[in-house]
Amino acid sequence: MKFSNVLYILGYASILLSAGNFLKGKAEDGKKQDVKERDGLFLGHWAPTFFILGKVAEDREKEGRSLFDFN
Repeated sequence: MKFSNVLYILGYASILLSAGNFLKGKAEDGKKQDVKERDGLFLGHWAPTFFILGKVAEDREKEGRSLFDFN
């Protein structure tokens, strides 16, 4: 499996985990509700990062370059 695909999967997983945590926080009462909602929002902020890194890795794979080749 290509590294870019792993990063894309992590991006989608971040979205699903974020939605799950946010909705779990909505169903409960009390202080735990706020924590779950904040956790959900925090996880959702990782998705764009994973998608951008996946695109960079995909472009480098197409060029035949390593992800860590800075020349």
